[in-house]
Amino acid sequence: MVRHLFAGNQPYREDEILYPGIGTGPFVSAVHRYCLDHNYSIPDGVGIESDPELVSECRERHENSHVEIQHRDFLEDVSDLGRFEYVIGNPPYVSIEELSKEEKGRYRNRFETATGRFDLYTLFFEQALNSLLMGGHLVFVTPEKFEYTEATQPLRRLLMEHHVELIEHVAEDSFGELTTYPAITKVRGLRSDDSTIIRHRDWSENEVRLPKDGSSWASVIRGDEACIESSVTLGDICQRVSCGVATGADGVFVQKRAEVPAPLIDEWTYPTTSGKQLRLNDGSNSGSVFISPYREDGTLPSEGELGTFGMWAEMHRDKLEERFCVREAGQPWYSWHENPPMKDLFRSKILCKDVTKEPKFWADRAGDIVPRHSVYYIVPDSGVEFDELLAYLNSSEAKAWLEANCQHAANGFLRLQSRVLKRLPVPERLAEEYQETLSRHD
Repeated sequence: MVRHLFAGNQPYREDEILYPGIGTGPFVSAVHRYCLDHNYSIPDGVGIESDPELVSECRERHENSHVEIQHRDFLEDVSDLGRFEYVIGNPPYVSIEELSKEEKGRYRNRFETATGRFDLYTLFFEQALNSLLMGGHLVFVTPEKFEYTEATQPLRRLLMEHHVELIEHVAEDSFGELTTYPAITKVRGLRSDDSTIIRHRDWSENEVRLPKDGSSWASVIRGDEACIESSVTLGDICQRVSCGVATGADGVFVQKRAEVPAPLIDEWTYPTTSGKQLRLNDGSNSGSVFISPYREDGTLPSEGELGTFGMWAEMHRDKLEERFCVREAGQPWYSWHENPPMKDLFRSKILCKDVTKEPKFWADRAGDIVPRHSVYYIVPDSGVEFDELLAYLNSSEAKAWLEANCQHAANGFLRLQSRVLKRLPVPERLAEEYQETLSRHD
């Protein structure tokens, strides 16, 4: 990171460097070593840290360095520090779930990047860019997902007001047991139409021009082979693209069919599958069932109408009442975490795993499977040719697009999400056939 920071722009004695979230000062040591090795002047620096214990340790470690270490919050007003020729750091990765209501409100008022399910590292990016001199250089290491998530659209727009010179994807295990898919980003504080160098984890490299409108950079960064020319998306031709049913207690409601008490089988069970079972069975026939209180129209009977289901569920009542949907949301103790949309679930549909090494899709033509939360289901509109759509979803073109646009999970897996699936371009002929069917019905 220090090499990137000073590549082509040697520091001079009068230059200043900012270390946001300095911690114990690893970047201070790295800058010092690099400058000595290359016979460069060591720029004066300011380190910002909100943890008093880390401040004390950092001051002790670097008492003879060229850095003033300040105990303060980098995400508060730091305009009194002025602007810097260099900024380098590893911002904290703190998701919105770990912030208090007061913190979330304060950050949303202060930062344009604090939208949706933001992470603190995006706010550090914004604050650091505001602290950068025109023509200055910033190098951060962060999770790569800022390149493509919906919540980081404002950050991508902000970055494109500068020149993103380099994005280098480094090994996923760079932070030990934490799988973060890190990326080193080098930014110059100068608006430019120049291209960006992308270095991939397989050591390949290419030059791209990143979109300036905040849209996802994923397909641009990962290659042109992921580009599909079509004005029609999967969301345009489908009734529903959704995650499967969440009960909050699958250990109770999901059973092997052969182990379900006979009085429950006919009236109170539906076949189901998980994402893991889809892969292991190469299809939706899992042998498992939901023991379900819901009628086929999706309504939930009153407690007095539960019959044999009620007697069975009573044996698990303590566990079912511990669920969030009962304790906090006030739902009936025997309900699921969410009411299943049975009207759509009992239609011919296409199934896929939510987290997968390689995208693959299976058919539930009979429409009798109620998928679990680890499965996404796709219900084509009436008139869309089911088998043609299924074949396309399993094609190399669709696979390349999904691999380019889906979020990464641990160990090289992809996380399929409904909002991404809905954006998948599909052959325009599928929409044409659908419109022709509607015209004939009219």
